[in-house]
Amino acid sequence: MSKHINKDMNTHYAKYKDTIKKVARKHYRKRVKWLNDHLANEVCVHCGESENACLKFYPHDAEIKKNTKRVGINEESRKEILKLMNDSKVVCANCWIKLDNDLIEFDDNLF
Repeated sequence: MSKHINKDMNTHYAKYKDTIKKVARKHYRKRVKWLNDHLANEVCVHCGESENACLKFYPHDAEIKKNTKRVGINEESRKEILKLMNDSKVVCANCWIKLDNDLIEFDDNLF
């Protein structure tokens, strides 16, 4: 019985391999777009940089981006990501480096 099910599944995935890949890419792009749309209205809290490609969430950027690419796009799936976003400040890549090297500090009212 088990061999029969595995064979059917392998046949199914082989038959629809390209379609499955296209759908997975489409959903991945939607998740990345959601994050980029959120950053589109943000600026670096330190220097005012507004270029979307330069902006990061300090200090949770890596975790936010990893989870955004992994979870679904419905509101329930995004709760943890939204919490991390709310606990972060948006900074540009240059200010991130300066923060990590203690070259700049945030005002207390920013955190």
